[in-house]
Amino acid sequence: MRDCRMSAWSLFDYFKFLKKTKKDVAIAIVMGVIRGLSSGFGIPVILKYSSSILFGDQVVDGVVLTMLALLPMFVMFVRGVSGFLSSYYFSACGQHIVEELRMMIFQKIQRLHVGFFNDCPPSELISRSINASTIIQSNLVDISLDIITQPMALLGAIGYLIYLCVEESDLVILLLFLTALPLFIFPIRKIGQRLRRKSGQMQGRTAEIINRLNHNLAAIKEVRAFGLEKQEVGSYRRACHAFSDAFLKVIKYQLIVAPLVEIVSAVGVGFAMFYAYERGLKLEVFMSLAMALYFGYDAIKRLGDISNKIQTSIAAVDRIEAILNEPEKIVDPRNPVCVGKLRGDIAFRDVVFSYAKNREVLKKINIEMAHGRTYALVGASGAGKSTFVNMILRFYDPDQGSICIDDVDLREMAKADLRRNIGYVPQDPALINDTIFNNITWGKPGASEAEVIEASQKAYAHDFILQMESGYDTIIGESGNCLSGGQRQRLALARVFLRDSPILIFDEATSALDSESQQAIYRAIKNLANDKTIIMISHRFSMMSIVDEVLVFSHGRIVESGSHGNLLAGDTLYRKLYEKQQVIET
Repeated sequence: MRDCRMSAWSLFDYFKFLKKTKKDVAIAIVMGVIRGLSSGFGIPVILKYSSSILFGDQVVDGVVLTMLALLPMFVMFVRGVSGFLSSYYFSACGQHIVEELRMMIFQKIQRLHVGFFNDCPPSELISRSINASTIIQSNLVDISLDIITQPMALLGAIGYLIYLCVEESDLVILLLFLTALPLFIFPIRKIGQRLRRKSGQMQGRTAEIINRLNHNLAAIKEVRAFGLEKQEVGSYRRACHAFSDAFLKVIKYQLIVAPLVEIVSAVGVGFAMFYAYERGLKLEVFMSLAMALYFGYDAIKRLGDISNKIQTSIAAVDRIEAILNEPEKIVDPRNPVCVGKLRGDIAFRDVVFSYAKNREVLKKINIEMAHGRTYALVGASGAGKSTFVNMILRFYDPDQGSICIDDVDLREMAKADLRRNIGYVPQDPALINDTIFNNITWGKPGASEAEVIEASQKAYAHDFILQMESGYDTIIGESGNCLSGGQRQRLALARVFLRDSPILIFDEATSALDSESQQAIYRAIKNLANDKTIIMISHRFSMMSIVDEVLVFSHGRIVESGSHGNLLAGDTLYRKLYEKQQVIET
């Protein structure tokens, strides 16, 4: 997976998603400006003039007193309402960005080639797409509280200090404040850079925890059978401990900004007190000065926090960008050949393929597979059988040569058109935590009840389905864990029978069936063979009687081909494989 490094500015590239929420953005900005200015400028001004009236020598009548009492209430009301609206609408905008970002990731995953998932395990993808986007979402909500408000509060405080300096004919106050600003910027920048690195490391540790948990749950029976509970607990504890170390480093850099700002702020206030005494400032002037300094330094502290959150968000986006920038190796042609329902004649022409350089998995494969015939692929593990059928599905493209169906190169077809013409049943079929009916209609969304029942009968699944508590409406659990292995395979077969594609691929699709059910499925497959191209990977030789041609693979080559009887009659690799299995079974 590619590693991406982005700048703070590129983070804002994702603000393009806000085009649909321009109204919300405008409201959020306006309300943020109002809140910021009412804090940094409005409150010091009110404090100065109300203090001079209330604590001065003049007599204050009831109307003025009432107005002075209501004025702070009004300002705080405006400040509170504008702050709420700004935060709400910025949060809504941030949520919209994260939603679009998650959709981008999910859509990208659908387009990535199958080989990508060999290098990037599901736990890593979950961490990058869910955990990283959650961090971005949380930070955007927090940032939205201050992204406009605090800069405006800082500008308001500076504006009031300028006004105060002009009124008092002295610029020392302003100079003192502005001189302190560079003292904040440098440490905040350095801390942010370190925080970004540490945050990326922490998110990597999160992926490790997810990976350990996912591994344990996927192999729960093996863990119990081999007594590996203590070993698994130890591995998980080490992953959690590594995450805790990374987390504490992130927290350290996140929290260090606030005390640094407060220390410098205290120095600034101390100078202000000394200056006020030396200059003989009036109480109301000093109070408003102190309030302006407070809002100014508080804004700087919060802006430092925003900087930290931006850095952690960038670290999260770096991990997401690694997915979004992954090259799409299997793409549709610019002008795909329009194909409807294919006939199903398949041809491999000088096909060479390797997963890694200089390690060919398929070597100069030349074979033609005719419509209406059934083929069995046999050979030792790693001989290239699964890769062969994966090439037909165009999970991979050949390094050399071409694969054609009905004389059309697969690379000239749209992937959706190609795969619509292929029914595929893997050894371990994917089932979802839904009804039996909905699991079968994966093969043909919108299929009628009659079609589903017919497909189930062909797969010899109808009888066991009717025996379930709710029949076709039975929920089968996560990955079909409420069913036996044979039942899961029958549902997968029903799914592909429902699809009614001209090409059917079975990758050890009957390995979990008992002998009687297996023979019944073989008969069903044979009945389909009149108008379909059927390709079966199998280590069981009991089904070879139904196939028209056996292709024997060895070290990436098709070394033998012919009927079951002919291959058994000679001194062939097929015969040796057959005899070996007979010995094992007896």
